[in-house]
Amino acid sequence: MDIRLYRKYLQEYVNEAIRNSNGTNRSISEHLETIQVKGLFVAHREEKRRALEEARNAFDKNRHWPLEIILSHLGVEKAE
Repeated sequence: MDIRLYRKYLQEYVNEAIRNSNGTNRSISEHLETIQVKGLFVAHREEKRRALEEARNAFDKNRHWPLEIILSHLGVEKAE
């Protein structure tokens, strides 16, 4: 697995979920659940799946944490 690609996709998924939500951890988690990595010829499938799984777990299991703490836990910066 390529860690650089994993970090890139993790950043992309989290920022997409933040942009397409109302900013609460619950709505971010709900948007992450709608994202799918499927198809026969998906590039970097393993990196994308692991990144999405990590993001989902962080927002599902730590909903009571402030958003900034979850982002810090993931090592992701919030896009402005």
